[in-house]
Formats: sequence, C-alpha cells, structure tokens
Amino acid sequence: MLKRSMIVVAGALCVLPLLGMAPPPHPAITPAAWTLAEDGLVWKGPDGKPRKLAFGVSRAAAIAAVTAVSGKPLASGTYPDCGQGVPMGHADFRGGLSLLFLRGKFSGWEVSDKGDPKLRTARGVGIGATRAALKAAYPKVEIAEDSLGVQFTNEGAPSGFIDEDTPKGRVTSLYAGETCAIS
Repeated sequence: MLKRSMIVVAGALCVLPLLGMAPPPHPAITPAAWTLAEDGLVWKGPDGKPRKLAFGVSRAAAIAAVTAVSGKPLASGTYPDCGQGVPMGHADFRGGLSLLFLRGKFSGWEVSDKGDPKLRTARGVGIGATRAALKAAYPKVEIAEDSLGVQFTNEGAPSGFIDEDTPKGRVTSLYAGETCAIS
C-alpha cells in the first residue's frame, strides 16, 4: 500500500506519494498578481479577497509579503544619495518591481522600463500603455517635460514617465510614494 501525504499549498490541497521525494516548490505567482496603487500594492489572497501592502509597514513585513507572492528578491541594497537626507533601501523583484524603504519602512515602489507589462494600476495602465490610454484611464493626469524626461502625475493614482508627449507615446516607468528619483 502506497502511503500518501497531504499538504496545503496556497490554499489548495495536494496529495503527494511519500517516496522520499520533496514536494514540488511552491510556484511564485507572476508579478501580474500585483495591482499598483498610489498608497502601496494590492493582490488577491488565497480566498480571492483583495489584500493591501500599504506604505508604512516595516521593511521586513513588506519583503515577506512580496516574497510570499512573487518569490525572493533578485537584489537588495541601499541608494545612499536620494535627496531625503537618509539612504533609501530597495528590494528588486521579478517583473521589474522594486520596493523602496526609508528609515526601515516601506515608502514607495517603482516599476522599471523593463517591467512586466502585466503589472498595472487598477485602471489598467502599465509599462507600454500609450499616452492616449493613460489619458483615457486618468483624464486629469498632468503631463510635463522636465529635466528627467516626460513625466505624468496623477492625484490619487500612481505616476511615471512616458517616452514622448504624443498620443502614441508609451509609459516607460511607474512609481508611487517616496522614490529615489522623485519624492
């Protein structure tokens, strides 16, 4: 008779034969599991209900939460010269998502130009979205060119950069909270 072991992985019951083999590793959910919010990150828990990782939680809690959903950070460290007067910590995850930390607290996030285009705001804006789609999703968005490039800002929504201020211009990065380039 073959003995079986039962384990629970992300809310799903798995039955595995006990053959001296380790259970398969828990597959990390894709970066697209996150919704980019002005005040943190949102994801659906195992019960399907939204969960929020809000700015202000400890660095350890923020990294643990994102690790549980997206896997371990690819890199982490400190940006010593970010203008807030103290070094800013960061943890970089798959999909181009970076968490940022000031004084040991989750203070912001960024999605790089190489970020997963499935990482999106609640209104569907992500890397590669056109300026026209950005304006349709956020009619009050402000777009201006400055020394850093063509930047868009949204009151009550994430902000970022586009490659050109034309209807076909594309979103190249997104951010919210206190970040290294923008605070």
